[in-house]
Amino acid sequence: MEMDIFAKLAGKMGIGSAKLIRKAEEYGRLSQVKCMALNKVTPTSEAVICLDLAASYMKMPLDKEYAIRLSGITKKLYLSNLKAMECLLGLERHLSLSELGVQYGCMEAIGVATQILERYKKSLPSAQQQDLDLSKPLFTTTALYSACRCLKIKVDQKLAASSGAKKAVFGRLSVQFQSFGQAICKDCLPSSVKQQKEEDEAEEGMKEIGQNYEEWKRKILENALKSNAEICDS
Repeated sequence: MEMDIFAKLAGKMGIGSAKLIRKAEEYGRLSQVKCMALNKVTPTSEAVICLDLAASYMKMPLDKEYAIRLSGITKKLYLSNLKAMECLLGLERHLSLSELGVQYGCMEAIGVATQILERYKKSLPSAQQQDLDLSKPLFTTTALYSACRCLKIKVDQKLAASSGAKKAVFGRLSVQFQSFGQAICKDCLPSSVKQQKEEDEAEEGMKEIGQNYEEWKRKILENALKSNAEICDS
């Protein structure tokens, strides 16, 4: 990729920061090595995406719609390649559990989600624990989603989609996380609630015993009456 393309496109995009352009050029050089598999990317679209990523990294404003038009590819393809390049270059920003909780309106599930991740990590062999990055979207979103399910908190399905993982992968991890979550929620119940739950279960058990006893007594009486009727008939 010719490096002068960045300055030309930056001028069209209203970017005057030399530092931003140099950062975009750095991404351009890295993309030649790490992003060879991008879908239908052109030198122009790749350069625009690099400028977009550089602007995001440096927290500088950018007209995204104009950038997409300037790239010469469709919006869907642009955003797909932007995300792919962001991942391949290691630029993706991971939202914390707190940030996800605020974004999806389920702050009360953060505590349980944090404990789910802790229990998950402890359940793995020590060798796997060392290389595990629990800040990745797959883990944070699945933990928060599972915590919401255990706490019976209604949550936007977009939370699950934000993990970036395939449905099958998310589903398997969600089942495992929910098992941790259910145990955590049970342990977290106040003693008064636990006692009430135990009393309710005991009361329900006594009702069932009573019902069984009444049924047994009814059958005994029926059999007795039947036997008496047979004796009288004979």
